[in-house]
Amino acid sequence: MMGIFDRIILTLVMLCVAAASAVVILVAAGWVLPLELFWTSIQTLGGRWVAGVLAGLAFLVSVRFIYYGFHRAEADQTLVHESDLGEVRISLGAVENLVRKVTRQVKGVRDVRGWVVPGGGRINVRLRTVISPDVSVPDVSGNIQNAVRDCLSNVVGVEAGEVRVFVENISNEPRRGRVE
Repeated sequence: MMGIFDRIILTLVMLCVAAASAVVILVAAGWVLPLELFWTSIQTLGGRWVAGVLAGLAFLVSVRFIYYGFHRAEADQTLVHESDLGEVRISLGAVENLVRKVTRQVKGVRDVRGWVVPGGGRINVRLRTVISPDVSVPDVSGNIQNAVRDCLSNVVGVEAGEVRVFVENISNEPRRGRVE
């Protein structure tokens, strides 16, 4: 999973690729000034060093993103249980779907989006909810936390860490949003 640093670097690389593509199109159309500037700059020692360092950085960034493209962080994306018969892996996506389903079954919940983050042998849960106006928000929030905690313990076999509930809206209508 790419962090913010990798996303920034990827954006910068894509901007450089777009600029280089535009220059190549202009050169193909007959504008030779960029070629002359590049040729004269790499004829000096300083220009060769700058070109070499930039090319080296571009190569390292490319290798990093190629690795991300082919690497599957399965261990980071699953929960692992050992039993007498072997290993059982549960995807975090399956746990997220289960948490959302359990949360939607709590009386007063109109809509929910949720994420799970493993950490320290526990699962931390982040939920964004839309609550009905005819229920008590603290009661519904507590019911959500208890339902999620019980579900993770009984169904998945993992102890819940922090279960954070953010009430995004209080509405009679379920929120129409993106497909998850």
